[in-house]
Amino acid sequence: MNKYYYLFFVLALLACNKKNESGENSSDSATEISEVRKAVKPEAVSSYTEPVKDKDGLNDWKFAVSLFETDQTFKYKIKVKYKELEAEDDLVIPNFGIEPKVEVQKGKEPLTCVIGFMDKENVFKELKRVEIIGDELKIRQTKSYSMR
Repeated sequence: MNKYYYLFFVLALLACNKKNESGENSSDSATEISEVRKAVKPEAVSSYTEPVKDKDGLNDWKFAVSLFETDQTFKYKIKVKYKELEAEDDLVIPNFGIEPKVEVQKGKEPLTCVIGFMDKENVFKELKRVEIIGDELKIRQTKSYSMR
């Protein structure tokens, strides 16, 4: 009976150290992106600003959306300013095995912008839309992405 335990133990060790075709350990072949960011930039990584017309011309109002890094690699803080209103929201980027690159882009309508990220092919993928509708600020999740 002991020889069966010994045989099982040896096979288990061999299975754990299995190498892929390139000769590397299978756990080392995939690029791992740390879930925790080593250094958080205090300045915005991407932003969009548009002036807001004031009927009296007395105020210097603006519509501004900025993205800031957090200590989590795939999470960003969205800061929005519209006239005197300030709001915040979170943006979570899916982990596709590459360093996340987020952007804020101008929307098609005035006082609208789109927030998203660049995928592996450097194509912009929309996640959220920030817009002013009837003098109200709206932040909406428009799409979601995941890995299979």
